[in-house]
Amino acid sequence: MNITMKNHLFLLFVILLTAACGTVTPPDQQNKPEKDPEGTIYYTETNEIFANPERGLLAQIYYTSADLKSHADGSVINDNRQGISKLTVYLHSYYLTDYMQSDIPQEFLDRLETNMNALRQGGGKAVVRFSYKSSFEQKDRPWDASPEWISKHIDQIAPYLQKHSDVIICVQCGFIGSWGEWYYSSNFKMNPQKDEDFEPRWKVLEHLLQIVPEDRQVALRTPSFKIRYLKMRGMEATPLTKEEAFKNTNKARIAAHNDCFISSSNDVGTYHSDVEREFWQEDTKYTFMGGETCEKCSYSKGSNAIEQMEKYHWSYINRDYRQEVTNMWRSDGTMDEMMRRLGYRLVLDKAYLTQKPKADSLFEARLQLHNVGFAAPMNKRDVELVFINATNAEEKYVYPQTEDPRFWMAGDTMKFTLNCTLDKKMSGEYYVYLNLPDPYESLHNDPRYSIRLANDAIWEEETGYNRLTKIKVE
Repeated sequence: MNITMKNHLFLLFVILLTAACGTVTPPDQQNKPEKDPEGTIYYTETNEIFANPERGLLAQIYYTSADLKSHADGSVINDNRQGISKLTVYLHSYYLTDYMQSDIPQEFLDRLETNMNALRQGGGKAVVRFSYKSSFEQKDRPWDASPEWISKHIDQIAPYLQKHSDVIICVQCGFIGSWGEWYYSSNFKMNPQKDEDFEPRWKVLEHLLQIVPEDRQVALRTPSFKIRYLKMRGMEATPLTKEEAFKNTNKARIAAHNDCFISSSNDVGTYHSDVEREFWQEDTKYTFMGGETCEKCSYSKGSNAIEQMEKYHWSYINRDYRQEVTNMWRSDGTMDEMMRRLGYRLVLDKAYLTQKPKADSLFEARLQLHNVGFAAPMNKRDVELVFINATNAEEKYVYPQTEDPRFWMAGDTMKFTLNCTLDKKMSGEYYVYLNLPDPYESLHNDPRYSIRLANDAIWEEETGYNRLTKIKVE
């Protein structure tokens, strides 16, 4: 058989094989990533530790009925943002010790108002908790007030929580037991077993859910409480799904806090089974998780803390309690990683923007970012494309988007397109920004409440904008 005949037979074989199997992709091109279009902009991740709203280390401040003069200071809160801890998060613990059988006096409520105003002035936000005693010794009984007085006190604080929800991250359920942690209790069954044993607790929870604005979550101390509550109220006792998340339902609004984090094999009674652990691991994808340690033990090592914060999507942790644990994290170097990764940490990878944009025409920004934090942003947040004239900063155009950062999940890479129709008056060079501001009108234009991306050379502190690039509009 001559060479020409062999070539014809080989060609026939290839044609028949292609017809039977489809086009054959050469091995060196299989699974090859799609090439980015010309004009794609790439960004550099930063390792810097910086302040961001509603996440990070937490400072706990106690406000007692014995000292009505103490109050928050907006200038101190602002300074703390720039300090070594980059604080934006506070736990405001209010102790109603002297009012267990009386109304909360106006002087105490006025201080609550003062503290909320100070947070807003200083650029901070608070996790809020109310309780009655900070001890479980017998001499300090009763450890909490009666259900009737608790209900009255919740009604008294309701107007303040509603008025100042913009600077509230979430509300820990509190009220019951020493420290408001729902265990050492004089007026509620300490180890409830039967459904009727739990009902007084659910009344406190539901009263808080009723008076706390619907866009804020109420945190329970253990996963077993949420699981039991869901079962008793006829809901599926399963972790939240994406479809259920961030709705105005009790299931979606019940969050978590763990105040004995990695302090024993079961976090000192926080968990009773692997089922409860698995529940919180999934549920906290869509709810706040935070808290503190309570003992130093073999489980308290920084490496384990990082692993558990990742599993349970931690947004904040008390920097001061307990200090023998937090100091260990500082000395072994893991505290720096926590400060970077608590809550969300969003890194912009690349962007492709409309080439040769024109006024009164569609503009698109195709973005890719990834979240290296432990959690997603948990409270609602706006997304905006902003254009500012490069030579006249007074000329600014803001285009709100529908993208929801609460679904920018920890460990995930997000690809999405933002778009708008450029104003017909636009002409010349413009800086293009991604802005992630607080949706509350009172905070929207305050740059301290906008999310900073973890990239080099794109953050503008004076505006709170993340600069994508500069374009020329024809």
